[in-house]
Amino acid sequence: MKKVAILGAGFVTKPLADYLIDRCQYQVVMATRTVSKAEAIVAGRSLGKAVSWTFDQLDALEQLVQEMDLIVSMIPPTMHIPVAKACLRHQKPLVTTSYISPEMAALDQEAREKDVLLMNELGEDPGLDHMGAKQMIDAVNKEGGQVRSLTSYGAGLPSFEYNRNPFRNPFGYKFSWSPRGVMSAAQTPAGYLKEGKVIEVPADQLFSHHWLVDIEGLGTFETYPNRHCLRYLPYFGLDQDTSLYRGLLRFTGWCNTMKSLVALNLLDGTQQKDFSNQSYRRFTTSLVGKSDGTLEDVAAFLQQDPKSDILNRLKWLGLFDETPVGITRGTNVDVLVDLMLKKMSYAPGERDMVLVHDEIVAQFGERREKRLSTLRVEGIPHGDSAMSRAVSLPAAIACRRILEGKLKLAGVHMPTLSEIYRPILAELEAEFDFKFQHQTIQL
Repeated sequence: MKKVAILGAGFVTKPLADYLIDRCQYQVVMATRTVSKAEAIVAGRSLGKAVSWTFDQLDALEQLVQEMDLIVSMIPPTMHIPVAKACLRHQKPLVTTSYISPEMAALDQEAREKDVLLMNELGEDPGLDHMGAKQMIDAVNKEGGQVRSLTSYGAGLPSFEYNRNPFRNPFGYKFSWSPRGVMSAAQTPAGYLKEGKVIEVPADQLFSHHWLVDIEGLGTFETYPNRHCLRYLPYFGLDQDTSLYRGLLRFTGWCNTMKSLVALNLLDGTQQKDFSNQSYRRFTTSLVGKSDGTLEDVAAFLQQDPKSDILNRLKWLGLFDETPVGITRGTNVDVLVDLMLKKMSYAPGERDMVLVHDEIVAQFGERREKRLSTLRVEGIPHGDSAMSRAVSLPAAIACRRILEGKLKLAGVHMPTLSEIYRPILAELEAEFDFKFQHQTIQL
């Protein structure tokens, strides 16, 4: 019987554990700080086990890796490297859904020498977006064409029916994955290529750099750059003089609202503060230099009308309430996340959706085409969210293929090789109804 350790028991881990236990009949150990979360996922199944583990328990990690056949790391990305190094020491494969960091990439040579696979970016974004894009690129290359541009979008949003009423949630967003991850991504610089020219977007200008995108059959969204994508050129086999953009999609109004949160320093996670006996109004107005200010003071600081959509969103969130701050000690972003989780979490029965949309412009001699690929996945009411399925099922399928000996690779990889993405996409479509819709437009 194969043994798999899942590190972490967060928002998106349940479908992963279900697949490995129920479909594969593997023995699964979920190691996490909050054991009760893992116990709820295991749900008494004999092949599942929940154990207590924290990032600093390196000896326990070493023993766990030694005992397992494969490790899936679903913990914060900063902790993947100690896990990867333990996997190298014991020659065990590793699967993550996180971006390949420079530190992870630096392990490639050692992993190849030790014949160990360190598989990354196997989630929704990054992950399914890579697979959908590479599937189209490979088709263009097979037909003798040349890709001139690749535009790739990903999104995790409330399903349309739960976003129609702005009074229910004027942000147009709810958390289907780690709120900390959302806020961390919101402070990450980005970059993309426009006809070979590098466009750099500093972290503090991320939400000033946005525009509208129309997707046929789905509607109009805002997009803003998603990290630095130039490193994907060799993975996609693209030339330096092409255009390459990876962006996130949000319902309209998100970017200007986030820009205001950044201006208020609400995303700061570095300075610890004492919030005892402090109201949300006092906390918020203190951010603009007013110890006992008003909504109008914040509006003036942001150069917004007090009745603007942005101020209405901040008011709806509770940032001007007279009630005490919900935490006694923490950082600005801790206060923000605590409020957002209270107001912007999915209620029982509500559905989220995942969108992955890729566009390619390809040249075939004198003929020029735009090829589109769109995936829409919805959550299951009172069941698994779309985000949890889209993030963890590709990783789960990869785990099975590795342990069955069907994916024989060594080194640091992402799912842009055909032997990785083709069987994953095939199973996702056949077993889980994850189907990319394709369209070709003559230009």
